[in-house]
Amino acid sequence: MKTNQNFIELLSTQFATIESYFKENIYSASYEDLSAIPAWGGWSVLEVLDHLNFYNRWYLPKIDEAIQRHRISSVEHAVFKSGWLGAYFTKMMKPFPDGTVASKMKASKNTIPATVLNPDLVISQFSSHLSHLHYLLKNAVFADLNKGRVVTSLSSFVRLNTGDSIAFLLAHMERHFCQIQSIQKGISHKYVITKLEKVV
Repeated sequence: MKTNQNFIELLSTQFATIESYFKENIYSASYEDLSAIPAWGGWSVLEVLDHLNFYNRWYLPKIDEAIQRHRISSVEHAVFKSGWLGAYFTKMMKPFPDGTVASKMKASKNTIPATVLNPDLVISQFSSHLSHLHYLLKNAVFADLNKGRVVTSLSSFVRLNTGDSIAFLLAHMERHFCQIQSIQKGISHKYVITKLEKVV
């Protein structure tokens, strides 16, 4: 159990690392680098971002609505308690502290990247989503994060509270940014993912 402020501070640190890496290593990268398929197969950086864009399009508007609907008058004593399902999903998705992951996960059909991608569109959409997520993190501290039932992309029957939804989305993004870093370094990420380094 954490206060809203402590919980959001932890997520904001996680977000800042992802945002810095995107700005320093992806935003201005060439089309050739972004679209290159790793020697071991799998997705290109652009395809990973397209996959993340799907999740952002799904979750960000729903999280935004939940935050607006469950605003609180005082944040001083606001406390967030993760639900068992949200905690499980987030732990399953998030890389270990050393940057490794327990196992490779298969993407669902509707989240598989398009065959042909417009690099400028994919990059601009992801950049816009980061701005939206940053805005939500700033406003989340003023909401009851235990309330709200955000429908997951898995099923309309599986719903997470607002705080768990944000944590899950960031854990998924962090996992794939470790994958992106491995692609850019030319290291296979099938079983071991290189730790996502902070850009100074």
